[in-house]
Amino acid sequence: MSSHLPAYAQETGPVARRFLEALKGQDERAIPPLLMPDSEVDWAFRIFGMGPLLFLLYMHLECDRFVLPRFGRRGSREVLVEVGWLTGADGDGKAIYDPRRVSTLSMQRDEEGWRVADLNPAPLHGPISVARAQELLTQVVEQGRGAEPLWFPLGVLTGAFQLKRLGHECLDDVESLFVNGMEVSEFGVPEVLRAVRLWREFKEKAQPRYRRPEVYAAAVEYIMVLFGFYRDSQVEIGARYGVSPSSISSKWHEIERMVGLSQFDARYSIHQDPGAGLEAMLRQRGEEPPPPIPLGTGRGGRAYDMTIN
Repeated sequence: MSSHLPAYAQETGPVARRFLEALKGQDERAIPPLLMPDSEVDWAFRIFGMGPLLFLLYMHLECDRFVLPRFGRRGSREVLVEVGWLTGADGDGKAIYDPRRVSTLSMQRDEEGWRVADLNPAPLHGPISVARAQELLTQVVEQGRGAEPLWFPLGVLTGAFQLKRLGHECLDDVESLFVNGMEVSEFGVPEVLRAVRLWREFKEKAQPRYRRPEVYAAAVEYIMVLFGFYRDSQVEIGARYGVSPSSISSKWHEIERMVGLSQFDARYSIHQDPGAGLEAMLRQRGEEPPPPIPLGTGRGGRAYDMTIN
């Protein structure tokens, strides 16, 4: 790697390359040591296997050689590494990569060194959120454009493109139910991962006893509906899980209280808190910020109606 690159790029570049080569070779044993434990990408690999990683990096399309055109730094412990897939060279022999297939690795450092913590199917300077992916797919549908492979990464984020669960993570009875249920409801991978983490935090704190895992599974899915501002009702979810709406209401409130959930909870919501900037400013001035917005406020609907088969 060029000595003209900053030190953080020289440190993270080789790790990023090993990660990409392991994915290209579908080497499942080589991937886990390169992932930051308990990060977004680590959970995705554990639950779904390589599928989300391959799609978010556009590896479902023809790919051979890659380039790391740009590096960026976010604080002292995070580096962003842009990935492009080569399509040829210009008249001067300079490599050309497909601008439609640019993604970004988020690298973080722990005591073992640099590891991959997250993936985003967009350039370094313009990461795409789940909400933005939903908006783009809505535009695709409104324009009458058919499903294209280039849109598959957005489908992974939004749930328009469902992936089989090929990871080796063991799920308990509640998790197995709501992971399958959220697939039927077309939740995206990021939301499924957050649902599993939510249930595990609650389970560790509350040590719940139950005879019917369906009740808690339905409650977890309903909480993710609230986080996503979707319209799905307790009646509809209860019918799918075979439980009553009142039992869902009781259990989701129990989880809400035990874990301390709010509408824009950074641990589990896919949406950024629009008041985060104001809160930070008030804290900086030594003033008390307003209380968190209660979970379930301002519900709307899914921003797309599209399934990629």
